[in-house]
Amino acid sequence: MKKVAEHVFTRSKISIYSLIIGLLIGVYNSINPPFDFTLNLSLLAWAIAAIVCVIILHEGVHATTASLFGYKPLFGVKPPLVYVTFTVKIPREQFAAIALAPFFILNILFIALLAIGILKVFSYFCLITNVLGSVGDLWIACKLIAHKPGSWVQDTKTGIEIWEL
Repeated sequence: MKKVAEHVFTRSKISIYSLIIGLLIGVYNSINPPFDFTLNLSLLAWAIAAIVCVIILHEGVHATTASLFGYKPLFGVKPPLVYVTFTVKIPREQFAAIALAPFFILNILFIALLAIGILKVFSYFCLITNVLGSVGDLWIACKLIAHKPGSWVQDTKTGIEIWEL
């Protein structure tokens, strides 16, 4: 097997992409506010609770998906990142599923909670947090599209290496 590519997603890229998405969400909310976002302690508490909840759920979905494929996930923290990584190479298609699972599963969950009216402000903050937290995962999925089916992916904690036979 030989390494054919390396893609690094730096913390500065994550911060810039998340900031841009956050600004777009903020502009949309200022035009069409879904809730009264008058700053108060309760709103701040809901936001912090959503961030903590989403970090745990998001990384848990990565780990669960990886476990379903038979891989042992390793958890790590390197502020501002919390991540799941692997010590083995993983087939491109499985790596894409592991990367994208939290975006789809959790967003469907949070949209459903919003739709049925359960903890609307909390669900809304969770949805926004998960979208922002998925920036790196979506970036990885976009990078994987350019590589051949049958490629293997090695997670490097700050990006990925692509390997081919």
